Amino acid sequence: MKIRIKSQSNLHKFAFTLTEMMIAIIIIGVLVAIAVPNFARVREKARIEKAKADLEILAAAIRQLAWDTGKWPGGIDRHIRQNAETWDLSTPAAGIIAADDRFPGWKGPYAPCIPLDPWGSKYFFDPDYYVSGRVYAVVGSFGPNKRGPNLYDSDDIYVILKTESGGSGGPSSP
Repeated sequence: MKIRIKSQSNLHKFAFTLTEMMIAIIIIGVLVAIAVPNFARVREKARIEKAKADLEILAAAIRQLAWDTGKWPGGIDRHIRQNAETWDLSTPAAGIIAADDRFPGWKGPYAPCIPLDPWGSKYFFDPDYYVSGRVYAVVGSFGPNKRGPNLYDSDDIYVILKTESGGSGGPSSP
């Protein structure tokens, strides 16, 4: 019986050297270093767009609530400027998915549910939100930094609700 021993030179034909492996790892590392920040930016833009879409739906619900009842969320008269923010739009006091006795003529629910914003915070309604020195009724999100209530800053995302004194909607972020 003959035993055949393969030469070591044949083994080297199908193996990688340490240098080749290191170069491959460095290339993969560079590609990951480039891709991860881009992915994070794209993901944040997607969250902002999701918040804007949610806010448009909530704005339509609030407009219908105001049309039917003459009241903004919180049961406040939509024709009188008041400092009466509603921080949780899912409660009956907000009047969107359920209502208490503050909403005569309520024909809702005006939305099937009130989602959290993409950063895990509640959407809010503010009847006296300042935008470029003017006061508007808005529905909004505190944005990525989650600062609020009453700590408005440049990353807030909001939709201006059309009011008798002017202003009309569209998603905004200052």
